[in-house]
Amino acid sequence: MTRILIITGDGSTPDLDYAVFRMREEGFEVTIAAPKKKRLHVVIHQQEPGWDTYVERPWYAMDADASFDEIDPSTFDGLLLPGGRAPEHIRNIDRCVELVRHFVETNKPIGAICRGPLVLLEAGVKGRRLTGNSLIKPRVAMRGAIYVESRGEAVVDGNIVTVIGRPYHHVWIRAFLSLLRGTPVYTVKETLHSARILMIIEESTSSGHHDYAYYRMLEEGYDVTVAAPVKKPLRTVVHMPFGLDGTWDTFQELPGFIIEPDAALAEIDPSAFAALIIPGGRGPEHLRVDNRCLDIVRHFLQTDKPMAFICHSPQILTEALASLGIKGKRLTAIHHSVKADVIAAGCIWVQTREAVVDGNIVTAGRRPDYDVWMRAFVNLLNERGIGESSSRLASRPSKKPDGDRENLSSSV
Repeated sequence: MTRILIITGDGSTPDLDYAVFRMREEGFEVTIAAPKKKRLHVVIHQQEPGWDTYVERPWYAMDADASFDEIDPSTFDGLLLPGGRAPEHIRNIDRCVELVRHFVETNKPIGAICRGPLVLLEAGVKGRRLTGNSLIKPRVAMRGAIYVESRGEAVVDGNIVTVIGRPYHHVWIRAFLSLLRGTPVYTVKETLHSARILMIIEESTSSGHHDYAYYRMLEEGYDVTVAAPVKKPLRTVVHMPFGLDGTWDTFQELPGFIIEPDAALAEIDPSAFAALIIPGGRGPEHLRVDNRCLDIVRHFLQTDKPMAFICHSPQILTEALASLGIKGKRLTAIHHSVKADVIAAGCIWVQTREAVVDGNIVTAGRRPDYDVWMRAFVNLLNERGIGESSSRLASRPSKKPDGDRENLSSSV
């Protein structure tokens, strides 16, 4: 089995989420290493109006599997270095630098994003072309490497792939997988038009659900349109299980990224799209009573086109199914909030940590089920002959997200 090492620490960003769940989706064994084996504090960096830099807020915590001292790098096939503030700290830890140097010297695939390349510099990377967050540019030059201004493309130099940050998670991992597979990595800008995917969100949609599904579809090469009841900047949320202090019976809601949709629901012609994704969070509670949203979901049900739901978003699905008199569908979701809705709609509740596929419908529980959710959905798309599989797209160039979405959502 392919083994991937992820090196990080407190102050990492959602780069860590995409790396972990995407590698698991591929079926790889993933080990997160940090200075200590403990629960890591992860953050988001959000540009806010009136701020010259960024606002830092909590993100989902992630457990480190091992400390740096417990890791034998020779047992791993590839290395990922997420960004955030963590690299500024861990680059000063000798054992961390030793681990990274092993991958540099043995020519194993390395993927670094945002500030992740700072650790590469301490490991002795010189004369190599790198990109990353613009704030690392002086340090790259100081260490004898070459900073490349790159937006929308991965910078690949030998066994190292780097990208600037969160808007390019899909570019980062697509190129990293190409290095692992030994296939060419192309960095020429090109839009991939294999099929169109519609994603519906609302105020209080889950940041994490949106991010994983959105970048995952871009990685596959789909043209993704994000729609909402109103086309305006939307505040998404982070639902922290048991709260930051661990005393909540359910979850604590915290501010997430600001995301601007591409279109209002009134502008959407669902017949133009091959598939539909609706993330969870609190947004679905409002979308389930939005008639235009229900009309769109009913279109996908009646035309048997693939749909993906997670967490609270099956609430929308149950409303659409009930209105069409469709019963008996096997569904899952977040247990304590949606089970009653599934049963009331005459459908069959499935308690599982796997994705549930029933015809053209894929449902999953919640974070951390992103990998099984999107694996099942991508498989369904491929079975239906929609678009291209990631194995063929791993060496294809990226689609760059819409400029407005990038400016509002970018992590620095």
